[in-house]
Amino acid sequence: MTRFIDRILTPQIKNTGVGFEKLTVIGDNIRTIPGKANHVDISEGVATVSGGSDDDIRLGLGYLKQLEVYFDGKLPVCEFDYFSPARPYRGFMIDVCRHFVPVDELKRIINLMAMIGYNTFQWHLTEDQGWRFPVDGYPLIEQISTKRDNEEYVNGKFLYEGMYTDDDMREIVSFCTKRGVTVIPEIDVPGHATALLAAYPIFGCTGRILNVERRWGIFKDVLNPASEELWTFLDAVIAKLSSIFPGPYIHIGGDECPHEQWENNPQCLEVMKENNIENASDLQGWFTSRLSRLVASYGKRAMGWDEVVECPTIDKSVVVMSWHGFDGARTATALGHEVILCPQQGLYFDKGYTDDDFEPRQWGSYSVKDTFDVDLFMSELPPEKQKLVLGAQCNIWTERMRSGREIEYMMFPRAFALADNMCLGNDKNWKKILARREAIRDLCWKLNIVCSPASWESKPLGKMKVPVI
Repeated sequence: MTRFIDRILTPQIKNTGVGFEKLTVIGDNIRTIPGKANHVDISEGVATVSGGSDDDIRLGLGYLKQLEVYFDGKLPVCEFDYFSPARPYRGFMIDVCRHFVPVDELKRIINLMAMIGYNTFQWHLTEDQGWRFPVDGYPLIEQISTKRDNEEYVNGKFLYEGMYTDDDMREIVSFCTKRGVTVIPEIDVPGHATALLAAYPIFGCTGRILNVERRWGIFKDVLNPASEELWTFLDAVIAKLSSIFPGPYIHIGGDECPHEQWENNPQCLEVMKENNIENASDLQGWFTSRLSRLVASYGKRAMGWDEVVECPTIDKSVVVMSWHGFDGARTATALGHEVILCPQQGLYFDKGYTDDDFEPRQWGSYSVKDTFDVDLFMSELPPEKQKLVLGAQCNIWTERMRSGREIEYMMFPRAFALADNMCLGNDKNWKKILARREAIRDLCWKLNIVCSPASWESKPLGKMKVPVI
């Protein structure tokens, strides 16, 4: 174990060469002092965390938790200064629809993410391949939308299923709240809704009977914005989520929605005529604005993927997640929207680390260094627009990840590099994170977390010498 604290902690602290001579046990004897410079002081039997804001103090407490893990419940007697987080929003998203992630596995990941400075968990709960929570008054959700036929023999049957009960969701909220993490539930509408349409075809444009999808991709069957039955259902959904999740946001999706069915649906055409809507793209804007108002009626604020700003008339209160790259953020900030950066170029952790044959088969690859190098502060923007960039988020899509262990492999160590990037901004230092490679591996190991051994910097296109039979 290294004897220097600055070669252990994530995000990197201000001081270098912070050593210690002995360990101490503090139990619950932790003092917090708000309104002062960010500082951690560990002395005999007590630890003091000072910080200029609640967010600063939470980051300081995360350092204590990391040290307790490293030193098996004890703390090194030392003190150090640390940076204030450069952005207030530091998030991660996990898709539990393509492959279900049990509560205990989510907790294992959330616990580590909270320790290293993340403060927001976006929970992607609905997709073509599964709807993962019950909705009061709509029993077919649980009976149909939470299950799909599966080509693989899993748990003794060719059926893949999973659902979180209300108590499960409250348990995750409680677990996160104790660690300073806000949970954002997401329903993905009006596209990516096959699982819902399989249970309630009346919400669609054709009424045809569908199965919950077992393929990955984009599908033409989408929700019908003109269906009042759909809006009654969405009201029940938002009411449920608002009652369980105390955070300020509800994510309403909005990505990858084909418009072909809308262009041929009499009800949609009538809504377009009544509201002077010129095309289907603007109809999606109408849908987004109506849903964001519904979300607001429950005291929450809507978020959406960057496709939502393809219609410039959407409600300006919608927070935009820029995932295609930075173009969505450029458009959104120009229109006055607040933005979360999650470009797939470096922040989509479902992509591989390298192009080596031994890596999990994903869509492309971005190394740890690529994640570290992403410009999360959009220095190209004028200062008044930079203020609209709230922060950043890594996204984990699980088409090709069947377990929490595979998710961990894809997240770590990249999540450590992103923590430095989000928290330190211009103060981040690649050589300093490289000096923490062994410590990062050890922290994951002690927390029963898988940490990928893949190359951090290069993508050498290595080939397996022994063919797989």
